[in-house]
Amino acid sequence: MGQDGFENETLLMEALNNKRFNELNKNLKDVITFTSEKPLNENMLIQAYKVGGVNKTDLVIEFNSEQYNISIKKGTGNSVHQEKVDEFILFLQKEYGISDELKDDILYFIWGDGTLDGTGNVSDRIDAPEFKRKYPDKVNNIRTFFHENKKDLIERFLIKGVKSDSSPDYIYYGTPENGTIVNAKDALEWLADDKNEKTRATIPVGRLTFQAWNRNINGGDKSEYKRGAIQLKWESFRKDSKIIAKGNKNDQ
Repeated sequence: MGQDGFENETLLMEALNNKRFNELNKNLKDVITFTSEKPLNENMLIQAYKVGGVNKTDLVIEFNSEQYNISIKKGTGNSVHQEKVDEFILFLQKEYGISDELKDDILYFIWGDGTLDGTGNVSDRIDAPEFKRKYPDKVNNIRTFFHENKKDLIERFLIKGVKSDSSPDYIYYGTPENGTIVNAKDALEWLADDKNEKTRATIPVGRLTFQAWNRNINGGDKSEYKRGAIQLKWESFRKDSKIIAKGNKNDQ
């Protein structure tokens, strides 16, 4: 998350922490009402604090002797997960026993320089569309595996994390003044639904897009450290969160 995202988390925390329910703006009252599992009191005290770090939870809200974990998003092209590709491969080998062929295809895709370890020439680095044109079999192999296991993988990317000690109960998109909150489990189900799959992406994982964090195609030191890492993006987060929230209301 960029600096603006961290500032937004701080603003949300400050707008909630040590405030009475009746002191909140309408948007935040709606957030508290949505998350609450107990009847609300106009004078109840709300406390909030940031978690951050490697945790998938960004903000914890406490009221009525209950605690709720929130993941916060803002802006466009939201990244929901980043991880070194070697660590991701070890996870896939342990949990799914993936073949050497699939392992090599993922490494080949993420490095994008014709090698399995990123040691190729800068001039050999290619972007995802070109990789898809040159290596359609490798792309299809990865796509097939992700499609077959997308729900468990999305849960790891969005909710569980790799080393997270705190998983979100809810996902919030927006600012203190305006936003949408959805249940994390509802988001998981929606993202993994076949009809919502982002089929135009080179490699979709349900509604998410699997990509290299940065192949640094043109070279230079500025982005070289980002190479060799996977990234999962939920690019239409703002629009999709409203659809998920609307569907949840229709179910109630």
